[in-house]
Amino acid sequence: MWKMRMAQVIIFFSLIFLHLIVSPICAMPLAPALYVFGDSLMDSGNNNFMPTFAKANYLPYGVDFPKGSTGRFTNGKTVADFIAEYLGLPYSSPYISFKGPRSLTGINYASGSCGILPESGSMLKLYGLGARKLIMFEIGPIGCIPSVSRKHLHKGDCIEETNQMVTYFNERLPPMLKNLTSSLPGSTFVLGRSNSLGYDAIKNPSKYGLTDASNPCCTTWANGTSGCIPLSKPCLNPSKHIFWDAFHLTEAVYSVIASGCLNNRSVCTPVSIQELVKM
Repeated sequence: MWKMRMAQVIIFFSLIFLHLIVSPICAMPLAPALYVFGDSLMDSGNNNFMPTFAKANYLPYGVDFPKGSTGRFTNGKTVADFIAEYLGLPYSSPYISFKGPRSLTGINYASGSCGILPESGSMLKLYGLGARKLIMFEIGPIGCIPSVSRKHLHKGDCIEETNQMVTYFNERLPPMLKNLTSSLPGSTFVLGRSNSLGYDAIKNPSKYGLTDASNPCCTTWANGTSGCIPLSKPCLNPSKHIFWDAFHLTEAVYSVIASGCLNNRSVCTPVSIQELVKM
């Protein structure tokens, strides 16, 4: 019975975007595999092998990650890394890095600066390949990230007009995921409400143990609106910053998002990851 239940647990991440998560003590993983899809917020190193300027395989990226600069666009772990730890799985390796047989415990397909074509039908294709438990995160409050907010005149912390466009997209996710769960037998589609959590952290950073909600931690070009300058020294305490560079979040923020999704139905709905793996 355990093998039958575990064989159906595959988690899907897409388009995300504060503390540490303690992995459960158990002899066996809580899920057989973790497959990750998305952009630079989830990329674990695929862009290292691609002809693109969107790379993070140099310091200070990875300054707090155990393996150093792996191509993650942050100082440490991503949401997918924290969830892999909770599930008792190794971090999902970049798809392009495999030269031999593919990993049986998960693969990371995320790539910085990527997009999804509507005609790709990715959700249905994943279901057809055997995925039954999938999580899709909202797009984050783009109007608040330094690469956007610092380039245009506006009042307040964020460009709310940009955030409204994001909201227009996010509001259509709940009915879509609910419909997929109803129409695809045996499936459970979960919505990760990362937008409201991220926006709240920007507006109320002290609530999450943060102090800086506007400045990139690493040194960037163009008044804080770019990626990190190679080999530059980051801020002294990244765990107090929301933004790592002008586009991406710090490990501290990813930790809070992952923790909320693991434990709280208001962050990952209609069920948390803890509940999802038991279904």
